[in-house]
Amino acid sequence: MTEGWADILHPGERVLWQGQPDQSIQWRGPAIPFAFFGVTFAVFALLWMVKTYLSGGYWLFGLFQFCTGLVITAAPLLIGPFIARRTWYSLSSRRAFFANDLPFSGKTLLALDLRPSLGVEFDGKNPGTIRFQGRAEPIIGRQFDSAPAFAQLPDARTVYGLIRDIQKGSV
Repeated sequence: MTEGWADILHPGERVLWQGQPDQSIQWRGPAIPFAFFGVTFAVFALLWMVKTYLSGGYWLFGLFQFCTGLVITAAPLLIGPFIARRTWYSLSSRRAFFANDLPFSGKTLLALDLRPSLGVEFDGKNPGTIRFQGRAEPIIGRQFDSAPAFAQLPDARTVYGLIRDIQKGSV
């Protein structure tokens, strides 16, 4: 597990866990209102196209609006899994690592010291999210604007226990 980590890890530090977020399509959060709006937009465009076709008008003009509605519906559902496939999390014996490789923003690697005073919250869900109260420092790329988190982990409860063990110094 330590292949490729030689220039990143401190002396005596070792990688204990690596994982990725759940990559399935999920109906949650902002995806629901966007999908509702997109479906409504597409249905109105489709009705307009049918009415225009039946009256002998140029119905193809509505095709752009119909496709826009479909994109508004599908984009929030597909963006999450796309980002998840390009996101990796790691825990070492001293730090949490957050890595992304996204188009337009490039590769980023951030590290956060898991000192005992660092606040860590687990939402208790499966897949679950673990939020950290500190600021992660960039190793490669630039700083994220949001608080660091291990989002949508299939084994979040186990990872949370490992983080607590690291903070206690028992690993």
